[in-house]
Amino acid sequence: MARNWPGTLAGAYLLGMRAVSALPHMESMRINGWKLERPATNQEDDDDALVIMMILFLAIFGTMAGIGVVFLVLYAVGQLVQRARRFVLGLDEDGMSERMRSQLLPDEDSRQSYELARAFERQYPYGSVDTQLTPEQQALIREKGVDAWEFDVTLDVNAMLQSKTEVLFMGGDNCVQTNLPLPKSNSVYYFEIKIVEKPADVSLWIGAATKPYPAWRMTGWNKYSAGYCTNTGSVHQNSPFRGSRIGERLLVGDILGIGYQPRSGVMWFTRNGRRYKEIVSGMLYDLFPTISADGPCSFSANFGQRGFVFIEANVKRWGLGPIEGAMQPPPIYGANQNTILLETAASDSTASEPDETHGDNDSIQTAPESTVLLVDDGSTDIQQEQQQQQLQEQQRQRSRTRSGRRSSSHRPPLYQKEDPIAAQLLEAGSTSLEPVVSYRSKQPKSLEPVASDPPSSS
Repeated sequence: MARNWPGTLAGAYLLGMRAVSALPHMESMRINGWKLERPATNQEDDDDALVIMMILFLAIFGTMAGIGVVFLVLYAVGQLVQRARRFVLGLDEDGMSERMRSQLLPDEDSRQSYELARAFERQYPYGSVDTQLTPEQQALIREKGVDAWEFDVTLDVNAMLQSKTEVLFMGGDNCVQTNLPLPKSNSVYYFEIKIVEKPADVSLWIGAATKPYPAWRMTGWNKYSAGYCTNTGSVHQNSPFRGSRIGERLLVGDILGIGYQPRSGVMWFTRNGRRYKEIVSGMLYDLFPTISADGPCSFSANFGQRGFVFIEANVKRWGLGPIEGAMQPPPIYGANQNTILLETAASDSTASEPDETHGDNDSIQTAPESTVLLVDDGSTDIQQEQQQQQLQEQQRQRSRTRSGRRSSSHRPPLYQKEDPIAAQLLEAGSTSLEPVVSYRSKQPKSLEPVASDPPSSS
């Protein structure tokens, strides 16, 4: 009977429903050998039928509650047996004995890394750091789109950030994570990692993990993480000792994709656009794209800022965010409507010539009082015109006092006397030979122009 309890429950349910539907019209009914008769006008028989129906429902509820209690007892017994087994055999949290750890961790460095990682897990259990998307981060995603995701390279990681999504590992065991976690609003999210440079003896571990994560551990070796090893094609989840081989060895130029379903906690992988059947389950955490390496190499990530190799991800738009955010473009250059502009007064045509703007060290500078505040309502037109006239008068006075220096400021450098081209250019009044710096050396007399009077004020 214990094995046929689903059939028993179904039969009881159907029997109860049949009794309920037949109560208003039945004259007699047989239930498991018991014959129930009901006169159409007998109120006591109606009460008896209701009692039978309540008994059936209580039996169903009691059966389900009993099954739940049995499952709870079995689970508790299994936990007790597992703890007792660990205690008797000396197993750790990964189910490894001391002898097995010594075989899998042959050198002192690997054993020390393992012990430090376990201490890190005890210090930072899951939930000790709030890693959910904050309102500021959500606003950043709306503003920048998928460009909001980038890798964080801390000081304790021997790596260099070449761009937001390109990282160069310099050597040793290192791990990098993104600044933002994988979102949870959609049903599926997807990103790809391309191997740019990697020696044959270096392994990349590509996956996702919670934050913080040990900066010296490979992805998938610690709790709440899963990672694909490029040299073996195996996936590790929460343990460095147990891994399942699902794919092939990855080489330079290969692209590994990772899909994540936040509602079910399922993670799956693709290689060069082909999806593997195997999945990783139980990843119901705030996960960050996490890449680790045990040597010098480099990779490039695609979070959706460009097309994926996996076609289905392009069609269904499984990227981490929109390609273009809601960031407003900068204002149009030159638009000054309803604004206040600060403009320095410009000189007239004679002052804007090259001989006024540069020459010797005593170049003319605009006085601080020549700054004019222009408002867009047109109320300062008269004031601006007066300022322009004053500036023109000041510059004419300066030109009279410095006529000698002005006449030599636009001269060409020291050319030979017999240079006919320079002489023709000077006679024509050209300034194409104007030097960049001032020359204080005395020019030949044949090249000195005659100083002319400055233009009179109008």
